[in-house]
Amino acid sequence: MKKFILLMVLSISVLGCKKDNTILINGIPEWLNVNISGLESQIKADTDTIFAYTAWVRYEWKNNYYFEYLNFSSSSRSGPTNIDGRIMNIADPRYSSYEKEKCCMEYIWKGPYF
Repeated sequence: MKKFILLMVLSISVLGCKKDNTILINGIPEWLNVNISGLESQIKADTDTIFAYTAWVRYEWKNNYYFEYLNFSSSSRSGPTNIDGRIMNIADPRYSSYEKEKCCMEYIWKGPYF
């Protein structure tokens, strides 16, 4: 019986681990699908474009999803975008709470060189 329980716990642990933190394309809002399509078109037209080094990620905060565009080569940054496409201003007082409390990052899309 002990072997069975140990085997079950080990199996659940292995199966529960995420191998890749990328979610499926149909699990994202339409505004982001449009944005990603535009990025992919620009990358296809010019493989050396800055967009090839970028990514979109999703976080959870206060039982909602927020999306962030990662572009490490740019010093400009916009606030997180909610599922409806509204951007939270980084001057908003809630932003510091968001930064401290957000969790569960998942890659939505990555450029080929990210």
